[in-house]
Amino acid sequence: MENKNSVGRNDPCPCGSGKKYKNCCMSKDEINLDGLPSHGLRMKGGIRYDPEEAGFFVIIHMWDNVECRGEPQEWRYPKKYSDEDEALRYYKTRISPALIRFMEKNAEKSKNATFFHRRLEE
Repeated sequence: MENKNSVGRNDPCPCGSGKKYKNCCMSKDEINLDGLPSHGLRMKGGIRYDPEEAGFFVIIHMWDNVECRGEPQEWRYPKKYSDEDEALRYYKTRISPALIRFMEKNAEKSKNATFFHRRLEE
């Protein structure tokens, strides 16, 4: 059986409904983004190898300015991956879409907030 973590948003849903994953179970598999601030900032994500834990982790760098000046704070998803490709796939298919939804929702809550998303890679 295919692992949901490796399913792309446009792939058939692993539940067998025949729908695309994004139109079926993707919203049910919400990612917990606890620890991310809800105020205006800029975020960039990816993966990082942690030699002390001997594994790859999905990370998000956060700045309090849109120019990404200064030292970012780092948020790390708690699951450890033994393989770089698996961690990157999880970031692209699960964390990145959840982060976009998170930022959209937070922008909607504030009268003067603006949300802008630019995909740097495909």
